[in-house]
Amino acid sequence: MGAAWGRGRAETGEWLEVYGATEPQSVPLEQMFATGSDTARPFTGYLYVWSLGYTGDDAPSVKVTLLFPAMGGWRVKDVQAVVYHLPPVADERAWRTTPARDLRAAGPALEAAGKLTADLVGFPEINAMMSAAAHLRARSAPQMRDEEWFVKRVHCSPGGILHQGVEWTLPANFVQQIGSRVTGALLVEFIGAAPAYEDTAPPGNEPLPLLACATLTRDKETKLPEDAYVRLPLRVTPERPRS
Repeated sequence: MGAAWGRGRAETGEWLEVYGATEPQSVPLEQMFATGSDTARPFTGYLYVWSLGYTGDDAPSVKVTLLFPAMGGWRVKDVQAVVYHLPPVADERAWRTTPARDLRAAGPALEAAGKLTADLVGFPEINAMMSAAAHLRARSAPQMRDEEWFVKRVHCSPGGILHQGVEWTLPANFVQQIGSRVTGALLVEFIGAAPAYEDTAPPGNEPLPLLACATLTRDKETKLPEDAYVRLPLRVTPERPRS
């Protein structure tokens, strides 16, 4: 498995970088929930990380998008999105109080989830996926009042090619707490999916890259990189048969 990074517009002091696996493997859909000893398989997740920097004392509001090409014999499955922070932040007392409050409110749901996990002991895929998502969630910045960041699934068609991905929206107050270098990540799994009818292979059968872009907004929008995407080579291959 290879890894690489791509960066846009660093010379101005405002930049976007994305890095992650460039040669991930897709998982056959029929194996994701298999329980037999000869068919069950562990969760195969990949983490794609973005990091951006800005200049000036006033933090901008930020939008960051990661886009995966919906082409060929695979599709991306979003598992968990996070924004990292390095404690203590300026308002650390409030940031510590919020997760504790949310944990108390989520108590019944967490108890039910624990029972569900126990019942799914024969499903290594689900248990491993939940464990990886919980690990990332514990390291992610909390949702603060008046500083709520959020994510949503998005799609667009740059160059006439359908892409699917995730967009982060970070308010300026939240970004101010994080600092002038902001980092987030997306945990994904790739699923094998052959086209049913039409030929959806990339032009020239060449792999298409993961695309990343960001918009910083103060008085006016600044797109990073300007009028282009940060591109990360992406060649998805089927999972290798086990020996």
